[in-house]
Amino acid sequence: MNSNKLYYIATGVCLGVSLLACVEKEPKPVVIDGAPDVEVKVGEPMPLWQKGTVEVHSISTGRGESNFYIFPDGTSMLVDAAGTLLTQEMADRDGEGGVTPARPSWDIPSARVIADYVKHFNPQHENLDYLLVTHFHGDHLGEVADKYPEWMNMEKHASGKFYMNGTPGVGSLLNVAKVIDRDYTVPVNQGTTDRVKEYQRYLRWTIDNRGTKWETVKVGHDDQLVMKYNPTAYPDFNIRVLCASGYAWTGEGTNTRRTVPLTQAELNANAPDENIYSIAFNLDYGKFNLFAGGDLQYQNPGGNYAWHDGEAGILDVVKPVEVMKAGHHGSSNSNSAELLARLNPRTVWVNPGRSEQPGIPAMRRFVAQNPNLDIFCTGMHEASKAPLAEVASNFKCWEGHVVFRVKPDGTYFVYVLDDTDQRYVVKAIYGPYLSE
Repeated sequence: MNSNKLYYIATGVCLGVSLLACVEKEPKPVVIDGAPDVEVKVGEPMPLWQKGTVEVHSISTGRGESNFYIFPDGTSMLVDAAGTLLTQEMADRDGEGGVTPARPSWDIPSARVIADYVKHFNPQHENLDYLLVTHFHGDHLGEVADKYPEWMNMEKHASGKFYMNGTPGVGSLLNVAKVIDRDYTVPVNQGTTDRVKEYQRYLRWTIDNRGTKWETVKVGHDDQLVMKYNPTAYPDFNIRVLCASGYAWTGEGTNTRRTVPLTQAELNANAPDENIYSIAFNLDYGKFNLFAGGDLQYQNPGGNYAWHDGEAGILDVVKPVEVMKAGHHGSSNSNSAELLARLNPRTVWVNPGRSEQPGIPAMRRFVAQNPNLDIFCTGMHEASKAPLAEVASNFKCWEGHVVFRVKPDGTYFVYVLDDTDQRYVVKAIYGPYLSE
């Protein structure tokens, strides 16, 4: 699918004296396992990216997922743009449980938090090479204000065409060279949903006014998310797309196979959650490997169909990794034992959004696979901590921006940054971790 398609588609904690006392406290900021990079110091702002390193920043907004990648040559990629509008007051009113606190506050829209963060750390400043949308849920794509009466006065773009929230807001605050998504028409057309209509309006505007390119992600390919500035200098860097929209890589060349039914009637009759269509990819940098899979899940609530297992399609092509993004905010219907056995990560980051995230069943599976696992969390509702008591010692932080910095030899550190303001001060340093 190319940009012209828009015009033809109808808009139609460590364990202490007691477990409870433990989980009520955030783990102390400490330096462990040796000396970190000398230029990074606790209590000082995080130094900027250096050529030859790979960085992954999990941006804490409390309103969904947004993860920023810097390739070794300075190419930049933002994966998702958090934009849920559900506040704790609204959740209490509607009986929807706990909501992760907004960071740094509800006074700053998440789109501006994300855009400010990217501009600060991006070697290209406001110029973003890739904006990758893993799937079309509000806490990844962005939600429209019309769904929430309390937000009807939300700022609109100067053009008046879309709200300044989620992907549309972030995309308008940055100069995005290319937007890549999973294709909202496959396998079931979602072009009539309010949030996708809003996304369409943003795409039309940025294509017409910024010259932004728009592409569908290419499953099985490692030639789409590539370095733009000096690729020959780093031949051991690679990103391969493993699955999206009901297709999965076979492991051979760029071949794919269908993982959902071929008939539209069966798809429509037994429609699974949007999560199983998430884009998943593997990032390699020499010895270092990373896996991220949006909200990919293996169980569909109330579903009895084997093909609702979005993780099953990639079990044969994933490999051991050093770092993993917990699927679906660490929810219990994601991160199956089978997937974790194949990935076997040493470090994991989690982007919770609700009080049931991360879920203890999933966290048990993570720790059962690797008892020495270190888990980094961008934010957590207070009610989530007590249920995690048995794995609390594996959690290295409950809140903050989480930054992975990978050296060319595969050694990497994890930095936790203060998310209560926009100074990006280092709270804790972990590492070095060695890639195998």
